[in-house]
Amino acid sequence: MSADIILARLRQFLLIISMGVFLMTVTELVFLGHWNKAIQYLPWALSALGLISLALVYFRPGRAAIMAMRWSMTVIGACSIIGVYEHMSNNLRFWLEVQPNATIWELIKATLEGENPVMAPGILLLGAVIGLAAIYRHPLITIHEENKK
Repeated sequence: MSADIILARLRQFLLIISMGVFLMTVTELVFLGHWNKAIQYLPWALSALGLISLALVYFRPGRAAIMAMRWSMTVIGACSIIGVYEHMSNNLRFWLEVQPNATIWELIKATLEGENPVMAPGILLLGAVIGLAAIYRHPLITIHEENKK
């Protein structure tokens, strides 16, 4: 089996894993009832964006689909930081209401260990990074860049 075939299969495998991450994220959001505020729809939209762009590259690989996926995964990764911030700020806000005289250390600990899991939004970043790894130096992109030179 040639190296090109192995690499193509590895790319497909990474695309499937990334799709799985976004599907599991949606499943988790359903279990949590993550739809009470407008900001809570952001991971739903990002997961949908990820699944659509991954499906396009998997079923209709082309330069436009790969470039769209590259931008989509970059946006998803950046937006996962918004989720981390939201979870931390909600934990801090709650603790300040409950314990207004808390020490700095108690506030830091409560922010990181509160009701909202701080690292949960990072799953979107993981899915995006795996998706980006699948298209790293993809032949459809590198051939186009070489032809520009």
